[in-house]
Amino acid sequence: MRSDTETVVLLGDYDYDYYRELSLRDGLRSQGITVLECRFRDEPLSVGLKKFLLLPLFYVRIWRQMRRLAREESAIDAILVTKFNISVLPIAALFARRLDTLLVYDLFVSLYRTADMQDYPRWQVTLIYWLEWLTFRLPDYHLTETAEYARLYATLYSLPRSRIVGIPIGADDTWFHPREDGGTAFDRFTVVYWGAFLPHHGVETIVDAAAELAADDIQFVLIGEGVGKDRIERRVAEHGLENVEFWGRAPWETLGRAAAGADVTMGIFSDDLRAQASITNKVSEGIASGSAVITMDSPPIQRWFTHTEDIYLVPPEDPTALAAAIRTLRDDPMLRERIARGGRTLHETVFSVDHIGKLLLENVPFSERSPTRRSVVEPTDSKHE
Repeated sequence: MRSDTETVVLLGDYDYDYYRELSLRDGLRSQGITVLECRFRDEPLSVGLKKFLLLPLFYVRIWRQMRRLAREESAIDAILVTKFNISVLPIAALFARRLDTLLVYDLFVSLYRTADMQDYPRWQVTLIYWLEWLTFRLPDYHLTETAEYARLYATLYSLPRSRIVGIPIGADDTWFHPREDGGTAFDRFTVVYWGAFLPHHGVETIVDAAAELAADDIQFVLIGEGVGKDRIERRVAEHGLENVEFWGRAPWETLGRAAAGADVTMGIFSDDLRAQASITNKVSEGIASGSAVITMDSPPIQRWFTHTEDIYLVPPEDPTALAAAIRTLRDDPMLRERIARGGRTLHETVFSVDHIGKLLLENVPFSERSPTRRSVVEPTDSKHE
């Protein structure tokens, strides 16, 4: 464990509703790092016109908070800027240089790729790309979810691969854990998906699998809201399915109980590049809940998981294979229980806050404070990167 004299400032607009910031903060603290917070807004604001119009106000807030922290602390070793905050990277870089400290950005999601998938006007997509390309030159290191994402972003933005570190997303045990009462009491074998119905989630594959299982006594529950939900609702209507129900946006406790009570939970199933590089919170939250998870086979999943031991894998965009996997787990409760137990064990050992903190310290040299003296930590592509 590192010395608790090392200090990291977490800078951004976030509210801990999404686990990423919580896992980074508490992961570092679990390793003896002092984590201070510079929150210029109490909840995240999507990148857009409003955020750029408010940017002068945010810069003033950051300037005041960072100056106060600099006065109060004998030394700051790193500034970690949270996801979606490319617009504040310039002022964060200014303070990093003034304080002779490391600047790290959580490149958890590419805003350019997100805008491209959501059919933004072409000029906006191009503008976002070049804003990211330019601001990504400022940090000394970037964090992302997996080694596959690191390679993807290194190529996409012409960044040194050695400066992009894969840190998997965990799951908040406050909500996602096995329940003593078993969680939500569904009245039949139930498959649960939650998310924003984004294209790379491949929810169409889930719906098409539900169509193949229409004659089976299997229920599908889809939880969440998002830009793609209308598309999925139309697909369900086209199939005339009565075994699929939509719950809409659910409170965390309701979602956690549904995940724990499900017989099977869903990961993602698209052949999109982003899906091929991702583990996703649906998988990490599903295993944390003690449920058996089915997701698509991919390199990052193979790095961390073992088929039929802690997860069940199917090819991407293959509803027939997904339907067969669901039937297999329905008909083999011992296999389903083994996968659920193995997944929960993996959560506790690999996706825990402590392990996330260890990965951060192994791959980002927070103690190398001077930009002129920083060593490059070559990333490892081992099974447990």
